[in-house]
Amino acid sequence: MEGHRLYPFTIDAKPVFDRYVRDIETPLSDYTFANNIIWLSQKSGFYQIIEDCFCLFSLNGNCLTMLLPPLGHRENQARALERCFEIMDGYNPSPYLSEVQFVYRDFVSVLGVVDETSSPWLIERSLPDYIYRTEDLIELKGNAYKTKRSEINQFRRAHPDHHMEVLGPQHWDGIRELINTWLKNRLQYLTGDAIADFFYTVEQERQAVERALAHYDTLGLSGLALIIGGRLEGFTFGERIMTDRDGQMSPEAGCRERPADVGNVLVEKTNFAIPGSAQYLFREYAKTFRDCTFINVGDDLGLENLRRVKMSYRPALFGDKVSIKRNLTGA
Repeated sequence: MEGHRLYPFTIDAKPVFDRYVRDIETPLSDYTFANNIIWLSQKSGFYQIIEDCFCLFSLNGNCLTMLLPPLGHRENQARALERCFEIMDGYNPSPYLSEVQFVYRDFVSVLGVVDETSSPWLIERSLPDYIYRTEDLIELKGNAYKTKRSEINQFRRAHPDHHMEVLGPQHWDGIRELINTWLKNRLQYLTGDAIADFFYTVEQERQAVERALAHYDTLGLSGLALIIGGRLEGFTFGERIMTDRDGQMSPEAGCRERPADVGNVLVEKTNFAIPGSAQYLFREYAKTFRDCTFINVGDDLGLENLRRVKMSYRPALFGDKVSIKRNLTGA
């Protein structure tokens, strides 16, 4: 790619990624190795160290983009970004396809942008992360959470034989079986084009779960399994987002407050034929992050139903993100 060799983004890249991402103080879910490796296949993820920054690329068909801005010291990022756009332009059939996604909001200041309307960069808002106070998710106090409490209580009464287990390899087969059951149940309510879109999304998620299970310990993941009547009916796993040396995020970290330690929920799945199971599992998993001030559950993928669910838990913060392209008007 124009003389630049890009290396496959595999599990072996974790130590390098982790070393560079420490310079980026953000609570966003996109800035962890686990989140990126499980959603990328070895064929589509590539990286290179440019201007002493970790630069993560994604290849989709004939289009090369960046999933994150260059990760490294602030004084190196702008130069690295320029070189990354040269790499993307050298591969893509049109420079209009070159783009950086999932950019933490403060990165805009690295580019020296004062007025975004007259900038050499096109900056567009992306879907934000939903970030909650851990205490709120555990306690579920007040009228705002009345429905959640009711759903959990109904679940516990209906399934007195339930219990939680720390997620481990003994649950892998049960997870695969649950995903298959979940798929069959959901298909009953879909028609037409929605089925094809659904299969695509589910297959992406299935592959992500398989990659997470394959490298569970190496990625430092932790999770819970919901067992009802001896059968796995729900599972979830995630991680802790790294903080800076003082255990605090910078005030420019991409959200409207200053999160300290942040739990990051990567995947949650329950048998939706069991009312209240999702709410119960989510609360129990939140308890495992009791030492964290906040919990991040990612964005809503632009899905209205998912947006409603995430809003119903009353987020304390939104982790703002943007995408960046070059302003090629008149070029």
